[in-house]
Amino acid sequence: MDNSVTVFIRADSAEHIGTGHVMRCLTLAKLLYDRGVSITFISKPHKGHCLDEVRGAGFKVIELPLADSAKYEGSWCPHANWLGSTELSDAEMSLTALQQVTLSERVIVIVDHFSLTSQWHNTVKEALSAKVVVIDGLADRALLCDVLIDPNLVLDAQTKWGGKIPRCTRLIIGPQYFPLREEFTQVSPILRKSVKRIFVCFGGMDKDNATLFVCELLAKWNEKLDDPVSVDVVIGKHHPHKQAIITFCGQQGIELHVQASNISSLMLRSDLAIGGGGTISWERCKMALPTVILTIAQNQVAQATSLEARGAVVYIGDFSSECENLNEVEQCVINVLDNLRCSSDKLNEMSAKALSVMDAYDHNQPWLDEIIS
Repeated sequence: MDNSVTVFIRADSAEHIGTGHVMRCLTLAKLLYDRGVSITFISKPHKGHCLDEVRGAGFKVIELPLADSAKYEGSWCPHANWLGSTELSDAEMSLTALQQVTLSERVIVIVDHFSLTSQWHNTVKEALSAKVVVIDGLADRALLCDVLIDPNLVLDAQTKWGGKIPRCTRLIIGPQYFPLREEFTQVSPILRKSVKRIFVCFGGMDKDNATLFVCELLAKWNEKLDDPVSVDVVIGKHHPHKQAIITFCGQQGIELHVQASNISSLMLRSDLAIGGGGTISWERCKMALPTVILTIAQNQVAQATSLEARGAVVYIGDFSSECENLNEVEQCVINVLDNLRCSSDKLNEMSAKALSVMDAYDHNQPWLDEIIS
């Protein structure tokens, strides 16, 4: 273990946040650990958190005190209310918690949190004399960091990030810098030609239950097919609607996988995916899996739009249980399914374009050596 570098990762997971931030940081932590770096996570145990996954991987987790986030509403940035406290309070709690940790010569703080801005970054940076690395693709607030990792498709970095980060910030942009789990490096993707099996996943959390909505529409669609498709559904073990999904899948003969550890193989055996526009998008692309996207959070829209422009997905629109046009959304999805089932050329083209998104991916993520050097 290289005792000259200590890395702290500040990220949260919850029903209202999802699990993507913590899970991608967990993959990042494993890559850093393989380089001999000491890793500690700093997080709040919000309802629906996945910190047991982090501890199960062998990493230390410092839990910050949890305020009543339901009564807290922040306004300093679009996702301020995710935090459950003020930025300054969160920074001070983090620094207090770190007093129990022996710091190395060099400290690196990795931040993957849409609620935190330059105020938090600067407070922690100055107190620890740390290098700050931010993972963010929204560009909806000011950041103060030495390195910014934007793992999204970006046409013009200056237009997106100009005025939001210091000029000296090192920009690392593109989905090739999104750290995928090792399982995605051990399989060879294939281009799809027909729709015989569909993979359904909206991430670890899905508060509006888009998962059940899609399961129900697929069950209806299958009833009219001479040769029904098989369906794999993946949810997290903390999914807020888990029991309803278990019941429905059992009734319909749909294969349900709770907290699956073989996502890559499930994707590989599928011909089409239906899911959200979050971090799982890059895993689907790595598996050359064409996708019908229903975004389940506003911060997924830009990514879904970019992927549709690349020809890798069909973006239906936003999903919410409060939508007034759910029947229209359902019909739009079914129309796309009918079209793709009848057009092997279109499916094959989408598959190839999805794979091309991750052409430059390198699982070793050599940029990490630059950060810790």
